[in-house]
Amino acid sequence: MTAAGSATRLALKVDVDTDRGTREGLPALLDELAGAGARASIFVSLGPDRSGRAVLRLLTDPAFRRKMMRTGAARMYGWRTALYGTLLPAPDIGRRGEAALRRAAAEGHEIGLHAWDHRLWQDTLERRDRAWIERWLDAGCAAFARLYGRPPAAFAAPAWLATDAAWRALAARGFDYVSVTRAALPPLLPRVAGETLPLLEIPTTLPTLDEELGRDGITADGYVERLLARLRPGVVEVLTVHAETEGLAFRPQFRALLARLRSLGVVLVRLAELAREARAGAVSRPVGLGEVPGRAGRVAVALDEAPVAGDAARR
Repeated sequence: MTAAGSATRLALKVDVDTDRGTREGLPALLDELAGAGARASIFVSLGPDRSGRAVLRLLTDPAFRRKMMRTGAARMYGWRTALYGTLLPAPDIGRRGEAALRRAAAEGHEIGLHAWDHRLWQDTLERRDRAWIERWLDAGCAAFARLYGRPPAAFAAPAWLATDAAWRALAARGFDYVSVTRAALPPLLPRVAGETLPLLEIPTTLPTLDEELGRDGITADGYVERLLARLRPGVVEVLTVHAETEGLAFRPQFRALLARLRSLGVVLVRLAELAREARAGAVSRPVGLGEVPGRAGRVAVALDEAPVAGDAARR
């Protein structure tokens, strides 16, 4: 069956957050995708890796501390990553990881922007104004253009986080689409403070490995079947994987997932394909901040209310 037929379809989104994830995890994922004959939508971080700043959150946020312990974060990220931006200088991800980043595009994967400074967005966005957000986006888009010779057509927010100011800044950028929210919903037009923005949003619909691991008795080996059981017939699901997770400590689980998807006849699509299909029929839904089981802190969510007709093509 083709993606336009009746086969179950899954859009595979890869977030790359860190220097190690870019230089080690991303090549591993590319190898696995190549072996499976699959293509993904890969969202890259290109600025400084200040992952060590997460130590401050470990000290102040019990929920975040529990999540790090539950998922075995130390073996996913490594000790050097845990010190970047504090005791060790923050490496320039885009420059150090250039080979892997260029390889991803050369092998036919869709490439979008994930972050300039992932940690700053994740930790401080809720107290930043629009001018700061614009500068952050400027830096990320400029780095992307230097690397790929074009501006990014798509953006996926770090930590699935967006404020009203961030939504408006993203809408003003003219992205083809963004992927910011968590919701079991089809692509939509975000509505902020009663205003529907001219921006196509593609939610992540499925839980991530780090959210499931250690919850309700779920082990790494049981995650794949648990995920497959969540697929809804006739619905294009969106799954986010991480270069730092599935590309490193949990690479065997990613390989197993690709094999099981293939055996079940699930068709993998890129988000750009989903965006083209969904644009004309996208409806307006309110967005805000909420919680997702297994994830510490608030994330952007889309609310499942009665939709308001809208047409993203008017962009």
